[in-house]
Amino acid sequence: MNIERTLLFFFSGLGAFNGLLLGFYFLFFAKPQKVSNYFLAALLAFLSIRVGKSLFFFFNPELSKDFLQIGLSACFFIGPFTFLYVKSKLATIDKIGQIDYLHISVLVIIIVGVGISYPYDENIDLWVIFIYKVINYQWLFYLLSASYLMKDVLRKAILDLKSLNYNEIWLFSVFSGVFLIWVAYFTAAYTSYILGAVSFTFLFYLSCLLIYYKRKNYFT
Repeated sequence: MNIERTLLFFFSGLGAFNGLLLGFYFLFFAKPQKVSNYFLAALLAFLSIRVGKSLFFFFNPELSKDFLQIGLSACFFIGPFTFLYVKSKLATIDKIGQIDYLHISVLVIIIVGVGISYPYDENIDLWVIFIYKVINYQWLFYLLSASYLMKDVLRKAILDLKSLNYNEIWLFSVFSGVFLIWVAYFTAAYTSYILGAVSFTFLFYLSCLLIYYKRKNYFT
């Protein structure tokens, strides 16, 4: 691996690694503990797994089919957990409701059932041609649903980004980051498959900087 590919691998992997660390922080250490923290931790974990799968597959096309199936299965949950995070963040709920538990359970049953009935290594064309497209459009559906919930925040961001408060900046950063990563993967056929991983790293640190400076100004 030459120096350019080594640097690309390192930079792309930073986002996935730090995403997992941040998800671990929100799951166990963030105070006060809120339902939105749990959903954000899950979202970051699934994003990191999806990006990690893309990263290793780009540099090793002979990657195990089981790992590829895990990566695409994780992708199936990115849209739903973005929606659940936005909903819980806006509503500031104290506990996960029964509808949300049912929602998550149905998704788990679907992806596990498909994975067992049609494993990737025996149904490569099905996963690459059909299931991959279904996952992408499902991801988009949940993003559009989340955008409807946060339409007021998005309107403020378009009209005057500086008018957003700290929590709104945080919410906007998460949503816009996930949306841009979706765009990167959806257009990968016309650009590069590694773009999703690179985008995740870039957006991760850009969002951290934006939130840091907004927090600094907000509390001073």
